[in-house]
Amino acid sequence: MEENNSWLKKAIAQGFMMLAALNLKGRPASADLTAVAELWLGILSSRSWQPEQDEIRIQAAFRDIAASSSEWPNPADLIKHLPPPEIRMVPRLEKKHRPTEYGKAQAAKLKQTLSLLESSPCMDRDWIHGPRHRSVDECKRINAARQKGKGNERLEKSKRGMPVYRVDL
Repeated sequence: MEENNSWLKKAIAQGFMMLAALNLKGRPASADLTAVAELWLGILSSRSWQPEQDEIRIQAAFRDIAASSSEWPNPADLIKHLPPPEIRMVPRLEKKHRPTEYGKAQAAKLKQTLSLLESSPCMDRDWIHGPRHRSVDECKRINAARQKGKGNERLEKSKRGMPVYRVDL
């Protein structure tokens, strides 16, 4: 694990050298700097880091602390001053699909099958349910025909007991 964090150890050492040169208030004694650096390394090692990206972020955080702080920082201060990670957007791939001759033939065959289905009876709902809406003129004509033949109609019951109108011609 120590081999994996050698970059972190180096970044902390560089940051400590910069902060020690500033002689901030609360700075550990020169003899204690290595122990404090080891403590920081232990605390910061518990986080997951990406060396190629986070080394630059840690250096930037130490520079920010050096520029803005008047007291010796804690590991929490370093984490607060970390800039957000750089997000690299992946460029959108161009549409590179070019259909083969077989694919073109299959697409044409599928279009032909769909055109046959569009005109098939199962797709024509009017043959089962009739037209969905009647026009005003059509309703007037039907009503006039009913009024004309009203005298010839009689109400009967079907075998199931449902009312049925019978027209005598």
